[in-house]
Amino acid sequence: MENYFNYFTEIEEHFQKRREGLKLLSPLDWALIESFQEAGVPLEVVLRGIDLAFERHAKRKSKTQKVNSLSYCTQAILREFERLQENSVGKGRGGDVQAKREQNDRESLAEMIDRSAVQLSHAQERVKSDGLSLPPDLFERTASSLASMKQEVLGSDSVDYEQLELRLCLLEEKILGALVVALSEEKLLTLRTEVNQELNRHRRGLKAEQLALLEKKMMNRKLLERFGVPRLSLFYMPLN
Repeated sequence: MENYFNYFTEIEEHFQKRREGLKLLSPLDWALIESFQEAGVPLEVVLRGIDLAFERHAKRKSKTQKVNSLSYCTQAILREFERLQENSVGKGRGGDVQAKREQNDRESLAEMIDRSAVQLSHAQERVKSDGLSLPPDLFERTASSLASMKQEVLGSDSVDYEQLELRLCLLEEKILGALVVALSEEKLLTLRTEVNQELNRHRRGLKAEQLALLEKKMMNRKLLERFGVPRLSLFYMPLN
């Protein structure tokens, strides 16, 4: 758990340093950091991706707006992680690797979205069997949105990873909100107690803002895991 929290704080501090100003991370930012950690993205890869994203931003003609979210760095971090994976399996010809990646990226992403849609269908059945009263078309609308994203990915020459990640997180937030409303106070209290027990020995090392965001993030994770709802994030989507 110590390494888990160090991972969060080092990324937060590095992002703030590159931004050249204190900017508290949002729940989305903390969700992204946890997704990096759980997907096995090494800390140095995340930090290098942040550096590359800010270097790209510095080259823009218009710099009136600062980088206000870690999500701006998502695409750069993804690319650095892919490069690391390619190098680790001996794909040494850079030009060939780049060409193959450009050819397969969109198809792979579309397959990942499909797998998440299948998981969502299973989760819908599990929620029904638990007798929860959710908006009747919640899962259908989510699946429809995923299908639209898939078509956009396949039909475009390039993928806006930042925008796609934001849209996926919005869908997840809608499902989480519905689950919170549907669950009884007793079940929510049980989940909250589990979260507090996991965090107790680390409270002294966290700022109040960090603690509140992390508690919310861990609570959300437990809610989704309870019903088998897939994590809707580029870093959580199943690869195979």
